[in-house]
Amino acid sequence: MSGATPTNFGGGGAVAERISKRFGTERALTALRGISLRAEPGHCTAVLGSSGAGKSVLLRCLAGLERPTEGAVRVGGTDLGRLGEVELTEFRRDRIGVVYQHGNLLPELTAEDNLLLPFDISGRRPDRSRLDRVLDALEVRELLERRPHQLAGPEQQRVALARVLVQRADVLLADEPTGALDAVTARHMLRVLRRCTDEFGQTVVLFSAHPRSAAYADRIVTLDDGRVTKEWEPAAGCRCAQAEGATEHIA
Repeated sequence: MSGATPTNFGGGGAVAERISKRFGTERALTALRGISLRAEPGHCTAVLGSSGAGKSVLLRCLAGLERPTEGAVRVGGTDLGRLGEVELTEFRRDRIGVVYQHGNLLPELTAEDNLLLPFDISGRRPDRSRLDRVLDALEVRELLERRPHQLAGPEQQRVALARVLVQRADVLLADEPTGALDAVTARHMLRVLRRCTDEFGQTVVLFSAHPRSAAYADRIVTLDDGRVTKEWEPAAGCRCAQAEGATEHIA
């Protein structure tokens, strides 16, 4: 929780150690205020907060897209602050996966080309057995020849998830994964994200303004005004009820 003594956790997952983020110099805007957060390896962490709470800035810091003004961010045991710009770009490409609300796929490429793009850029070959397993688990094999405009929103998200799982990223950051979905489709997408941890051992961090996004999380963290206001681990089998109870903390 914010204010705790910083710890060098090492190992996998994602860790923020007392990070603050300010924008500008005169009349600087403070978006994050000494946040400490640990996303356990192979677990799902939900970060909840209303608009302006600091979720997007925290996601960008964990993704290496923003450097915190103070504090440290570690992903897979690597201190992102110690990486140069070229190293950080390569690290983000190979080790961090971000899934946006609308998939963020390149419109001119097929789903298959989007899925394999990180391998084409790095010159690596995907693990064929893992690729087949991911395609079947996320039910995207029949979508491979389609282009993004031929895919529904949830289908685009599943392709984006598959891309992260195939490349074995250390951490998957999901930005409002159910924000544009109806309740039934949202629950399906959350179950898919849960499978990413249960079947593939993926570290998942969900960022959302809606408490239903925490229904399948191992840990729930609420933000307000750039600070952690509460964090807890729901008892097994009680995740949904406790997640709905988080509403009062993000109102």
